[in-house]
Amino acid sequence: MQMTPSCNQLFQRIATLLGLTLLTLNLHAASTDWKVNANGQVRLIAANNVVPKSGSLFLGLQFKTASGWYVYWKVPGDAGYRPNAKWTGSEGIKKPEWLWPAPTKFILPGNIIEYGYEGEVVYPIRAQVHAKDGHVRASATISYLTCNTSCVPYKYDFSLDLPVGTPVTDPAASELLNRFLKQVPPPGISDDELIRSAPTVRKNPMPIEENQPTKPPLTTLSLLFLAFIGGVLLNVMPCVLPVLSIKLLGLVKQAGHEHPRIAKNSLLSAAGILTSFLGLAVVAVLANRGGRAVGWGIQFQSPVFVLILAVIVFSFALNLWGVFEIAMPRIFGHFATLGQDETSTAHFMSGLFATALATPCSAPFLGTAMGFALSQPAPTVIAAFASAGTGMALPYLVLAAFPASLNWLPKPGIWMIRVKIFFGFILAATAGWLLWVFIHQIHPVPQEPFDESRIQSLVTAGKSVLVDVTADWCVTCKYNERLVLNSYAVKRAMEKRGVVLMRADWTHRDESIRLYLAQHGRSGIPFYAYYEPGRDPVLLSEFLTKRQVLDALGEK
Repeated sequence: MQMTPSCNQLFQRIATLLGLTLLTLNLHAASTDWKVNANGQVRLIAANNVVPKSGSLFLGLQFKTASGWYVYWKVPGDAGYRPNAKWTGSEGIKKPEWLWPAPTKFILPGNIIEYGYEGEVVYPIRAQVHAKDGHVRASATISYLTCNTSCVPYKYDFSLDLPVGTPVTDPAASELLNRFLKQVPPPGISDDELIRSAPTVRKNPMPIEENQPTKPPLTTLSLLFLAFIGGVLLNVMPCVLPVLSIKLLGLVKQAGHEHPRIAKNSLLSAAGILTSFLGLAVVAVLANRGGRAVGWGIQFQSPVFVLILAVIVFSFALNLWGVFEIAMPRIFGHFATLGQDETSTAHFMSGLFATALATPCSAPFLGTAMGFALSQPAPTVIAAFASAGTGMALPYLVLAAFPASLNWLPKPGIWMIRVKIFFGFILAATAGWLLWVFIHQIHPVPQEPFDESRIQSLVTAGKSVLVDVTADWCVTCKYNERLVLNSYAVKRAMEKRGVVLMRADWTHRDESIRLYLAQHGRSGIPFYAYYEPGRDPVLLSEFLTKRQVLDALGEK
């Protein structure tokens, strides 16, 4: 029985519909399902629905990150690690080669630099097909790290089966892959060239905790004002008092001088202070450009500097006691008299030395101003240091403007000999303190390996414990360690209170650490918890400040 034309047309339509349905199924087969987490999603895609028996095949690892989160380029930067894949279980696919689109440069607080991608990115992967039967399988375990204010590692398994035959391109996947293939630099472009030309994104230097009111950032004028006030208050901080006490002796000796000479000597001391502050600003800018995180009092992070300063301070004490009368190199002799000498060099050097001893102290307002300034461009850093230096030099500037005020001081006399001996003991005590700092810099606070059961036993025994969950790839961890946990003020407070520092290293995945984080509702690091007898644990924020840690320790 022959079919009528209308029947033929019906069967043709059915066949076409079935073909379109099969093609649609094939299109879906060219990508895996999304793996979704709180920080984004990822899947494996292929440029073809049907692949040739031999030749090249382009795959892609497609990421869509949550707002503010990013994944890494092949050169991650100061921390982090690039995505990697283990192709165990793959069939008919050989030599998968990652291709890397040009990255974005992220500058984080502390001038920590990272390279990667935020938003949507596809890492193209070029593989060779050598099919032995009617299909190929791309099977991979993908490990990657995503970061924002914290860093979270993820690991997912993907498997994509593709039929072998006459190649059929997946239009959507192919267009997506081509878009990111165009961003892959041509051969001959070095990584250094890409780094130099990478667009820059400066991450928020003052991260805000979730559900906390947003504070407006400091304006340049308010930053300079806070730095100036902080500099003024440095003059009454304990670090500077030994220098000011000796400087007072020099001022008493000047009381009988002519006013122009008093003004000149005061301006020289102020110039010494400003010069040293500007020198610190230049060091901070250069260190930032070299990728090193710096903070206020950066020179006190060097044990060599601290030891040399201790020797110099003790020599001042010996000088006041009259122990050495032998000739010294002229410039050091002027330095050792702290401005009691009548020369211009001595007055200038006394300003340099006052700043050298002032920087371990963080006066009110100064920590806030400098913490923000050091994350800003070079001109702002220099202006902030200059403003703080002007504040510290203010007493000398006032004296230069009103030299007659020295007439209020007592006249020189025999009492000055006894006062010099007393001030010599103050300087000797300062030298002893600097030596103590040096010893504790070369012998850091002991650390315990992570053991959750050990935390409770230590607390029960009356000890306080600070748990630091960190990793080599954690960018925020590096920032916190450099500028906060390794700072002199925090290490001194921890030692004073006998705090046990327990570091949990999550560089390599550890199930016990993962479970510990999960107990506290966290999946990423850094994570900090402070335990103290008779008190609930205190959870600190991902971005630490010295003040936050000191408050948790009960230090004012």
